[in-house]
Amino acid sequence: MALADRLRAAGLNFQQQGGFLVGMFTLEGNRTQVFFLDPDADDYMGMQDYDFVSVVGPADDASKVKKACELAGKHKRGGIIIRQNLIMMKFDLPVSLDDRALVAHVAGVCKTADDLEHAIFGGDAR
Repeated sequence: MALADRLRAAGLNFQQQGGFLVGMFTLEGNRTQVFFLDPDADDYMGMQDYDFVSVVGPADDASKVKKACELAGKHKRGGIIIRQNLIMMKFDLPVSLDDRALVAHVAGVCKTADDLEHAIFGGDAR
C-alpha cells in the first residue's frame, strides 16, 4: 500500500503538493505544526526510509540556525536541514514501520519542531 493510503487509513490529514504530502498536525493546546513527507522511499545500503520534515521557523538569522542545530543535537533522532529558507527538523522513517508507528513518528517530529520553535523564537515563528 502507498504511504499516502497508509497514513489516510491511520487518520492523518494532508494534501499532495509538489511531490510531497503536506499537512498540519494538531498538538496539545490546539497548536498546529506544518509537516512534509516525501512519499518516495530512499534506499541507502539496503535500508528503505521516508524523509519527513516539520517547519521550525525562518533561516534568515545564522545564530538561530546554529541554536536549532545545537538543540536538535540533543535528540537521539533527527537533525536540522534548511529548505526554502526555513529551518526544518528532519526524521528518516523506516518503510517497515506499521501505520500506528508512522503516525506516532509524525507526532514526534512535529512536537520536536514545535518545541524547537518555542525555544528559538519564543513562540510561533510566523
